[in-house]
Amino acid sequence: MRSVFVCAVLISLAASAHSRKSRNPDAHSAPGAIVLNGVKTEVVWSDGDSFRIKEGAYEGKGTRLVGYNTLEAFGPVHRWGEWTGKELFELAKDASSVAASKAWDCTTDGKEEGYHRLLVNCPELAAEMARQGVGMAYFVEGAKVDEKVLAAQAEAMKAGRGMWKKGVVKGVVTSLHSLDEKDGNGKEAYNRVVDTRTGRALKRAHHDRYETCQEVCEKTDGDVSCMVYVPFEIRYRKKPDCLR
Repeated sequence: MRSVFVCAVLISLAASAHSRKSRNPDAHSAPGAIVLNGVKTEVVWSDGDSFRIKEGAYEGKGTRLVGYNTLEAFGPVHRWGEWTGKELFELAKDASSVAASKAWDCTTDGKEEGYHRLLVNCPELAAEMARQGVGMAYFVEGAKVDEKVLAAQAEAMKAGRGMWKKGVVKGVVTSLHSLDEKDGNGKEAYNRVVDTRTGRALKRAHHDRYETCQEVCEKTDGDVSCMVYVPFEIRYRKKPDCLR
């Protein structure tokens, strides 16, 4: 009787641990280190293109790496060609392990992006992520294209690695914004689509309001890429059913 009770307790504890992990936005995080402005720094990778700094002058800061982008790892939100959302989600989760595999040389000048994340440049990492097909060249307005990253991406496309295993699309949706978002101007919103031939991630203005879990598709020279809209504030906590 006692052995049955102990087994029941152990099963309950395991289930509780699994539940906490599934609710934890950092459940797929990967510890690692980079060399930031010449100083080796411990970090935790939250996905393939961002990490949180654990020590030093920028301790506690979240970051956004420039020059490349990985697929969103908060849920199965991407879809194009023959890929399912679940398949691309698994690929997105694997990207943090690739990023954490080496202490990359990185620099920052202290500037932040729109979500107040520190902008960090790791050129060799950007090229490697593109070469393995777990990241794509990504340059916003005013940014200079790194031809090494673009060439590495072309190599991955030709070899059919990672996200290009089932073919190449000319454009990939990387972010969605609804007209009624509280931090918008209420007059015009935009989605961002990266042209996989040039690495340019340009805004596409629109006047649409999206429902949570609505799939939005964008076309680039005949190729269609889709993404599921989920407001930022519920991507990690109080997740809607489409992310579970």
